[in-house]
Amino acid sequence: MGLILRDVFLCCAWIINVASFKVTVPERYLLAIRGHPAVLGCEFTPDPDLSNLVVTWQRQEDARVVHSFYYQQDKLDRQSPEYHNRTSLYISELGKGNASLRMHPVGLKDAGQYLCQVSNAKGAGNALIELDYGALYSEPRFNIHVNSTAVAVQFETEGFPKPEVIWVGEHNQNLSSHLEIQDQTEDGLFYIKSSYEVQKSLVNVTLILKNQLLNQNLERLVFLSYANTRKVMLSCDFF
Repeated sequence: MGLILRDVFLCCAWIINVASFKVTVPERYLLAIRGHPAVLGCEFTPDPDLSNLVVTWQRQEDARVVHSFYYQQDKLDRQSPEYHNRTSLYISELGKGNASLRMHPVGLKDAGQYLCQVSNAKGAGNALIELDYGALYSEPRFNIHVNSTAVAVQFETEGFPKPEVIWVGEHNQNLSSHLEIQDQTEDGLFYIKSSYEVQKSLVNVTLILKNQLLNQNLERLVFLSYANTRKVMLSCDFF
């Protein structure tokens, strides 16, 4: 009887030990911005002995390996090619329970779900984090297009995702304009071109571009005057 009770006690102790092991992510959603490193946070119940530690980051959608660590070193032979030379762990922090993944540079194709899987002598577990991607729109480049009958002011810029573009008149009225959005570039950016055809020889208009994902709000006041289509003056104020 005593032997049976002892076995039950040991079994329960093992279950409690495994249950105490946790893998968590500080944030389940992360927004990566073009040109900046992305750090996908992941924490686990630490064990100072790293000899049994295994850390694997994978894409949830198709199980592609993003980064692996075991035998106390990075093991990247199974790493998906698109992540070569772009990922790293904070090796000095692993003993403290930090399995965060640093990725740089970051692109549109990196958006998706990532699974952080960790195991050591204390147990095993995993946690999921979703990565989104955005790119701030570049400073608008203004041009003037003139023909024999009309004058138009046009701007060009690149960013991601698709923005809201508005031309506003002197009395805060929305103006009729032309907007062209071209296919994404190799960097995953949208190329934006928009123009407003001037209706009179002296005009103040405001270009407003909003990137809702990144809370980017560009407003540029455009002053344009001309006596004829041979002499046109354009100036822009930034605010």
